[in-house]
Amino acid sequence: MPELIGFCLEGIFFIGIFSWLQQKKDDDRKRELKQSLAGAIGFTRQLINSSLPPDQRVALASQDSWTRQARTNGTQLKTLHARVIAGELNVSADEIQAMQQLLRARLSTLDSLLSVSAELSHAHLSAYTLILNEIHRLTKHEHFDSAELKTSFADLMSLLVSFNTEPL
Repeated sequence: MPELIGFCLEGIFFIGIFSWLQQKKDDDRKRELKQSLAGAIGFTRQLINSSLPPDQRVALASQDSWTRQARTNGTQLKTLHARVIAGELNVSADEIQAMQQLLRARLSTLDSLLSVSAELSHAHLSAYTLILNEIHRLTKHEHFDSAELKTSFADLMSLLVSFNTEPL
């Protein structure tokens, strides 16, 4: 009887260890997927930052990048969000067309990552879908002016910040 009890306790112990290891492995995979998605849409932060007046742009440290800021939900990302909401955009029609062309070039890649967001959680899928919808709207809108662009960029920044704050 003591051997049977010992065998059962060892079994419970090993099942617990293996379950914990599997959960840790799944969490690590989800964290990597989330960072990949954040990195894939990180280029939009540079685009938004470049649309601000030169004195309002957010400067990054030499070893930092917008992709890294996107992955870590850094303070510079939140500063950019605040400046887009508070500041004025003065973007020419040619600059808007260049931005739309850049977004169109990346659109198929961003669309293909939708299934990756579904692997994270329903909340991430919803947030990523909203981000994609806003990017699609930006690429297709024909008659943007600076005020409309500011509203779209503010919405996009809010979505990008909220995407990173969703728990896994």
